[in-house]
Amino acid sequence: MVAVIVKKRLFLLVILGLAGLTLLFMGLRGGLGIEAPPLPGVQVNTPNTGNVIIEGSVKTPASDMQLDDLGSKIGASQSQDFFIDYRLERDRTRGQQVEWLREVINNAGTADETRQKAQEHLMAISRSMEKESELENLIRAKGFADAAVMVDESTATAIVAAGSLSSGEVAAITELVSRSTGMEQQKIAVISKN
Repeated sequence: MVAVIVKKRLFLLVILGLAGLTLLFMGLRGGLGIEAPPLPGVQVNTPNTGNVIIEGSVKTPASDMQLDDLGSKIGASQSQDFFIDYRLERDRTRGQQVEWLREVINNAGTADETRQKAQEHLMAISRSMEKESELENLIRAKGFADAAVMVDESTATAIVAAGSLSSGEVAAITELVSRSTGMEQQKIAVISKN
């Protein structure tokens, strides 16, 4: 087994890059606590439920968007946010696992057998990450707006951006994941996310 040696600098650069992307993403979504100035003619109430109720309306000359169009665009944005958030959380969790495994591998006091198992687990995580990225791209290539895939040693889950999936679509995605991962179809879950 070829030992994978990754320098700490590269790891720190990756972590800092992910942190920077997270901050950028939060800033774009308005998650940094900076409030935008209110629009004239629009009164916004935010009850304890966290829902936003807009009373009145503003018609801008640049946009004659209907309320239904706005609702569908907000729904699509929330769906897209789910997939982005899912991938960020998955990558964060994986980063923690990889960091822990590297500490085990690089620790001089680690037994050879434990070091070998840690290296094998690190390689399995790397293969899973490659498969997830490949499968997400293949599912999008099949015409779905977005997808998030989680592959571990014994199961796989594919979350697909769709209001609902027909049994044929579920079967096609399951077959795709099975072929790519070598897993039995019973161990693969396909979930639609609107």
